[in-house]
Amino acid sequence: MDEDDILTGVSFTDPAKFDFDPRMYHWGTLHLHLTNILLDGAKTIGYFKQPWRGSYYNLLPGEFERVYRLGRWLSVCFGLLSIVAVYLLGYEVDGSRTALWAAAITAASPAHLLASTQIRVDLTMLTFVLLAAWLGLRSFRIHSAGLLFGFGVVCGLAITAKYTAAAIVIPLMVIVLCSRRTPAHLLAAIAGLAAGVIAGSPYLLTRWPEMWRQFTEAAAFGQPVPPRFALSIPALLVLQAQNVARFAVGPVAALLCIAGIWILLRRRSTAAAVVLVALVGSIFALVPLKWPLLRYDLLLLPWLAITAGVALTQMKPRRRWPIGITAIIFPLAGSVAQTHYMRCEHPANRALATILKTVPPGTAIARLTVEMPPLDRKIYPMGPNPLLDDLTAQPPEWVLTTDLADVEDPPENRALLAKDYDEVASFRCNRILSWATLGESGAPHDWKYTHPAMALYRRVR
Repeated sequence: MDEDDILTGVSFTDPAKFDFDPRMYHWGTLHLHLTNILLDGAKTIGYFKQPWRGSYYNLLPGEFERVYRLGRWLSVCFGLLSIVAVYLLGYEVDGSRTALWAAAITAASPAHLLASTQIRVDLTMLTFVLLAAWLGLRSFRIHSAGLLFGFGVVCGLAITAKYTAAAIVIPLMVIVLCSRRTPAHLLAAIAGLAAGVIAGSPYLLTRWPEMWRQFTEAAAFGQPVPPRFALSIPALLVLQAQNVARFAVGPVAALLCIAGIWILLRRRSTAAAVVLVALVGSIFALVPLKWPLLRYDLLLLPWLAITAGVALTQMKPRRRWPIGITAIIFPLAGSVAQTHYMRCEHPANRALATILKTVPPGTAIARLTVEMPPLDRKIYPMGPNPLLDDLTAQPPEWVLTTDLADVEDPPENRALLAKDYDEVASFRCNRILSWATLGESGAPHDWKYTHPAMALYRRVR
């Protein structure tokens, strides 16, 4: 889900005409530019037998898969780099023990695993945010204009990877720039920030009105959330906290985070201030996003991992090791479960095969999304949305339901399906190790991208 949005933006570029504008700006453009370099570079060295844009749009067997595979490898690389960055930052905050525990918790996280295996901008943003914090802390020990310039560049790249990075980067720059610095140091950091923003989003100079338009639309400014999905800010934050404890760091590490935050609050150090300010910024970034998606918690993950590492480091070894290993077992088991789901045949692919055999061409199918399953809308037009629309007004002949959404279908639609429809087939992956996430119920829908439960219904009355 959504990976095609990034690839489509990259496909809009035309390097032969020196046109590198992806024309899609609502996340940030750095990851799109890097994906463009990777895909076009791979074509130059012969990784693709055909131009990758044609293979992507025409679903050319063999080549189409390579486009996705290579695009995902970029996220894998940034996932690995972010783990290294967590270690570097943890070492700067509290030494090697904290750094190792924090890196281990991050590496075991199912949320981190999912983002690392999808064509998304989140891990790119996270890596640059962590590197910016690391360079910012080092600048307090090494007073160098060059280091501050590099710090500014990385801050700019983080913001252009995904705009929500600003919730951490801006307070971080304030902390660094408000310390005792010479005018040369301040100018170096500001010049670096400008250079990083231009490097990550060069079309900001010429396309800023369109960038702003897309940004405001993506942020849903002025666009009310449907009442059934509306959450108050406290309810949203509580739900995100549950997601963090269940699907990001695990319940044991979540308790360690609370202890680690208390320890850092008692310290009067710049490193503690940076971690705590970053935590607050990460929470603040959740508010305008409105939707309780698991990938939004990625910005919280490294700071929570570091606080858990701080708590573990303060324990005596006879307690530290059993508690630390238990803390890692929960998220690691969740990652093993997700790996299992990703290796299973996707339920949407099974639904696709059944629909092609069962549903007559030209028939509309009521379903939630276009991509799941990937039906040709010229052959199987989109019917009403079972989650948002009232099916009782004009009952469709065929309905495909899924538990992908965070809420159930409306009661009147469920009653209609039970009364007037027969279930033709159902599709799901076998769930494993659900204890690691305290069960699958209430899981955020991007956790279920890999294994939604689906069912196909036909109207008989």
